Amino acid sequence: MANPLRNEEGFTLMEVLVATTIAAVGFLGLAATHVMSVRATAVGRNVSIATTVAAEAIETMRRLPYAEIATSDAATVTRGEAGRELYFTRSATVAAVGTTSKKVTMRVDWTDQFGTHAPGVQLITVIGQ
Repeated sequence: MANPLRNEEGFTLMEVLVATTIAAVGFLGLAATHVMSVRATAVGRNVSIATTVAAEAIETMRRLPYAEIATSDAATVTRGEAGRELYFTRSATVAAVGTTSKKVTMRVDWTDQFGTHAPGVQLITVIGQ
């Protein structure tokens, strides 16, 4: 017969293993979320840089005389600090819209640690005479 005055405090080995398993699954979920957030942050930063590269190129074209606004071949633009540079490929397509304006499509592609982003960013504007 069991002693009714016996003190049974503490956890059994099975309870400890179950709690450890539940905690491990939770931490793995947090790790996966962290990896995805790091990736999203890096891609978002690169999209922002690519948008800036495209906008700068469009503004440069706006300063040109109207007759000189034309399609341009791909050009490489480097952004970032030494050792962590990122290379963007920028190209412009120009098409006439009527007789007094041109539609400019500026496309910027890049490759980073997550792969090639092509098409990357595309900005479209109309420049008038």
